[in-house]
Amino acid sequence: MKILIAALLLAAVSAFAQMPASDLASVKIAAEAGDADAECKLADTYLFRTDTAQAIVWYRKAAMQGHVYAQGKLGNALLWRWRMSTTLKPEARSVIAAEALKWISLAAGQGNQAAQADLAQLFLEGSLVKQDYIEAYKWGELATHNSSFGFGSLNGTYIRDAAVLKMNTAQIEEARKRVAAFVPLSPKKSDIVEPAWVQEIKLASISGKSDERLAIINNRTFGKGDQINLKLGGKPVAVHCLEIREDSAVISIEGVEGTRELKMK
Repeated sequence: MKILIAALLLAAVSAFAQMPASDLASVKIAAEAGDADAECKLADTYLFRTDTAQAIVWYRKAAMQGHVYAQGKLGNALLWRWRMSTTLKPEARSVIAAEALKWISLAAGQGNQAAQADLAQLFLEGSLVKQDYIEAYKWGELATHNSSFGFGSLNGTYIRDAAVLKMNTAQIEEARKRVAAFVPLSPKKSDIVEPAWVQEIKLASISGKSDERLAIINNRTFGKGDQINLKLGGKPVAVHCLEIREDSAVISIEGVEGTRELKMK
């Protein structure tokens, strides 16, 4: 944890130090005109001045334009907000957590070193995602695959080694295969790691004729086309039943891209 805090602070200091104070006005003008690089520099400046709220605003603007660095920084800032916001209601914390995971995994999938280290930490801890030492090793190791030495690489090495101490030989070999197979991807829904609470959605049974089937999902009865709020991850989430098949149901989930098929065990 201390290493990650130091990384966050030093990264902000480094980014701020690279920009002369006389250029700040030009950066602000360019950022307000929608330049993604300028939005990132402005966000870095706010972060250096400990105005995390404004930093998040400007990182998000750049992230929405596909700026990978901004996506990683936004995810990291939201992750820290989630870690520190213990007094917020569970519903509010869940929203922050879901967005943090979205941006971290998106940036990590595109090869962003710092985001890969963050994702490795989440898998190591079992925070926001199911604990997985193989994935922790994979993302930690990938964070070290960069020609420039930085805190992303340092964190990645630390997390990878922490995972190794909990793994057996077969797990290490599998993790190495995943590292070797990794190819940075362009932004798309498959790059985003799903929130852990998605795994809470379970199909219990299906009944009725083919044109009148009903599905029991998390103890609620769904017909085709029904949308019902389920309590997931401590908050209500709208689940829409799109199709009910003989042994499965196709649903969409509020806040999660795409559709998924639930199958009966």
